[in-house]
Amino acid sequence: MATLIRETDWSAHPFGPSEEWPQSLRSALAICLNSAFPTAIYWGSELRLLYNDAWAPIPGPRHPAALGAPAREVWSDIWSIIEPQFSEVIRSGKGLFLQDHMLPMQRYGYEEETYWSYSFTPLRGEQGNIVGVWNSGSETTGNVLQRRNAEFLVKLNEALRGAGSAQQGMRVALERLGVHLSAARVGLAVPGGTGEAFSSAYEWSAPQSSPQGGDGQPWIGTEAEATLRAGKSLFLNRRAADLDAQSRAYLEARRISNAIFVPWIVGGRLEHALFLHWRRPRAYRVLDVSLVERVLDLVMSWEAREKTLAREAVMAQEIDHRARNMLAILRSTARLIKAESVAEFREKLDERITSLSRTHGLLSRKKWVDVRLREVIEEEFSPYDSDIRERLALSGPCVPLDPNDAQMIAMLVHELTTNAVKHGALRTADGALRLRWKVTSEGVLALFWDERFPEGITPELASPGSGFGTQLLTRIAQDHFGGQIERTLEPGHLRYRITLPRGSWTALAVVPMPQSEAPAPSESARRAVMIVEDEPIISLDLAGMMEHAGYAIFGQFASVSAGLDGTTETLPDIALLDENLGGESSTPLLDHLLAKGVPVVIISGYDGEARTGVPRLSKPISEAELLSTIESL
Repeated sequence: MATLIRETDWSAHPFGPSEEWPQSLRSALAICLNSAFPTAIYWGSELRLLYNDAWAPIPGPRHPAALGAPAREVWSDIWSIIEPQFSEVIRSGKGLFLQDHMLPMQRYGYEEETYWSYSFTPLRGEQGNIVGVWNSGSETTGNVLQRRNAEFLVKLNEALRGAGSAQQGMRVALERLGVHLSAARVGLAVPGGTGEAFSSAYEWSAPQSSPQGGDGQPWIGTEAEATLRAGKSLFLNRRAADLDAQSRAYLEARRISNAIFVPWIVGGRLEHALFLHWRRPRAYRVLDVSLVERVLDLVMSWEAREKTLAREAVMAQEIDHRARNMLAILRSTARLIKAESVAEFREKLDERITSLSRTHGLLSRKKWVDVRLREVIEEEFSPYDSDIRERLALSGPCVPLDPNDAQMIAMLVHELTTNAVKHGALRTADGALRLRWKVTSEGVLALFWDERFPEGITPELASPGSGFGTQLLTRIAQDHFGGQIERTLEPGHLRYRITLPRGSWTALAVVPMPQSEAPAPSESARRAVMIVEDEPIISLDLAGMMEHAGYAIFGQFASVSAGLDGTTETLPDIALLDENLGGESSTPLLDHLLAKGVPVVIISGYDGEARTGVPRLSKPISEAELLSTIESL
């Protein structure tokens, strides 16, 4: 500035040639130019400007034309504010200091909300009269906005504590953010496909503004959207010369001047974007973006915590259900095992618990998703030595299983494997086993189990239906999967053909399960009990309890559809109903039975709500507890 002042020709200026300037001006200017603090001199009756390097950025693009210009021209936008201040300093002869004073400047073609701490001090000439005003000060906009934003966040947090949910909190936050930043519209957008307009999840509009959403309006340009998807904040300015045509159309269609988009990224993917629209031109401020990011983080984190708590509640309930179901399965398994000695019983119980544990371990390693049929089969053969595994041939397509189906198939394969190792082809060194599977065009999973015996060796087979394992195989195939199991014995071969129509491998509608026959006439004097349970072992155990207590078995069903189909023509006297059947609520079947006047006992691993007039037992249950409940109906 010292160089610029020296090189300027002042001869035609009201100041006159610089060598003729009064000593008071020369002295004040020397101090001004050597100061590191923003300093200016307003000299003469028109308060014409002289200033140093630190002050030069303050008028923005008005510099250097502001040099020597009257204050009224340089500060036409704020003259109504500062002119009375100049007049008071000159009139009183006393200095003036203002802190964090708001001056609505329009240096760049639009009004800016700026704050300044500055002083005006009278300058006296050689005669002692006031001939100018000394000005020093600096902009404090950043400090003011930071303090104001901090106060806003404190008040917002207080308001959010009274919100009953994350959604209500979101509405409160958007409204307050819009008012605080003087926005016309604030919203939370959900991205669609690339190049597709985002949909609005939440939206607030200022009272004087109408919502500008709706289909068919232009969307931002591809480059602007890519910036947002990359996790970077986006600021659109309608006056920017380099704004792409598509983003300009976005602003014009909504009659807005500026827009900010702040992304919310989860796992490297854009999940939401918080946007603000302004109708009047507005400068890009990092502090504005920082505040929007804080508010977005606040409300989205709250929503995430709310979802996490909900998931944890469901997970805790599901864990409790799985634990109770597992205890019920173990209890039923122990009750149903037939053995000649304690040692034999212990061995059989240990085998089946170990099998359940292996399957549970597989599901746990796979996070209870993306489990394949081959993995389940290989897990069942994993405890055996390499000699047995080398005589095993597996073939078939990739078949996905849901966790419940995986457990059932694991139990099925375990029973077949145990029989093959102890009594079948794998008990000899020359025996072999081939297991293949396929999914038919009707969506039926078919398993073909073929044991090949060496010449002169025959399998040791129990009579059909006599053992727990045989009964379990039948119940799994029929009750859980709505299919069947066929066993054939040929010279040198023992074969099983197992068809499973219903499972995660088919997209067909639920296939009605084979329905059990109604009680025989000879049993009509006994009360008939309907058992609806998707765990075959538990269903088998319940049937045994009822038969032991003198009840007839109306039928065993593993799904809602099977239960409804099984009661279209005849009805049971009593129904034992599991609350959850393969992930499906049994409420429709419960309502159907109650409407028909059938007494129902709910047996569940969940702590559900009590149903008026419907007894509820939690798994695992004892025989005495069950019989006492039934006799009270």
